Amino acid sequence: MEKMGDLLEMLRRFDSLGSTKEAAKEVFGWGVEDVLIREERPGVDQVIILFFNGLIIEARHILSEGLEEFGEEWEFRLKMRTNLTSTIRYNVFYSRYIHGKGYLRNDIVFVENRLLRKMLEDFYIPRQRSIYKPIILEFKGLHAYDFFGIEVDRDHSEIYYSTVRQGREEAESNIDDVVGRLNYLSDMMKDEKLRKDLKALDEDLCKVLCILCPTG
Repeated sequence: MEKMGDLLEMLRRFDSLGSTKEAAKEVFGWGVEDVLIREERPGVDQVIILFFNGLIIEARHILSEGLEEFGEEWEFRLKMRTNLTSTIRYNVFYSRYIHGKGYLRNDIVFVENRLLRKMLEDFYIPRQRSIYKPIILEFKGLHAYDFFGIEVDRDHSEIYYSTVRQGREEAESNIDDVVGRLNYLSDMMKDEKLRKDLKALDEDLCKVLCILCPTG
């Protein structure tokens, strides 16, 4: 097992062995905490494999004979658990302009309250960008278009590598290089100043939520 694309083949073998915890342990060789499978939509299953080493394979299995014939029925993200939390769910990742210059993208969960949404767009997102901006270059990928990012929710967070598909450049990345960058970013997320700034931003958000959404 050397390249990320090897994990695609392992997912196929995992599926052929019954998609159980025992199958995952046999195929991947890592201690398996749990295997979760649910229907994402008709014809597409979401498969999540949690490993005791903190890694996660979050895969999508498209149940199509046509895609299976070309080896394109699986895609996945390799993730690593970390312990940041946020009142509002967000996703920060490295992206690129067409001409190759990198920049920060941050997406937050959609909220229906128009006033709150306006506040998030005008104040929360710019402040969040200013916090992450000094380190966003560390989220650059290993090739031309791949990238790293972090998803944060109320009770958990995960650092991730961009989606791996058959024939894409992510499939050519070395697994050790990806895991090494995930570990590096995980350590970076422990920086005291970063956490202090994110906590202050979240506390300010909570104050606004108490005013705009007093009933919860």
